[in-house]
Amino acid sequence: MVEKMLLKRPKRVAHLIQKEISEILQKQIKNTQLGFVTITEVKVTDDLQHAKVYFTVYGSEQERISTEKVLKRKTSFVRYLVGQRIKLRYTPEIVFQYDETIERATRIDELINKIHQERNNAKETQERKKEDNQ
Repeated sequence: MVEKMLLKRPKRVAHLIQKEISEILQKQIKNTQLGFVTITEVKVTDDLQHAKVYFTVYGSEQERISTEKVLKRKTSFVRYLVGQRIKLRYTPEIVFQYDETIERATRIDELINKIHQERNNAKETQERKKEDNQ
């Protein structure tokens, strides 16, 4: 029973950190270089010492780069604010990491569409050849 509770705690803390960082970025970080950022996931180690914060940015590659720089510069301030909002014995070290999941999913989707298109083109070509031979 105790083990189950211990396994759930990092997930609960990760969820709280995600919620708080999202709110902090919306309301307390005033920087024109901070793009439209979304915190997609937070992973916290079992000992609650480290939190990897995954984010995406709506916009261009340049906006992503400038947002990433702002987040890296503001990491200690964000950690301080998280510590003020969530009462833990130790506030986890925070590392911001760009989440490439959406981009990977888009590339995979494009590849699948390309394969379907090539198959359809091949079928059409075969059907035309059959019609021409008759």
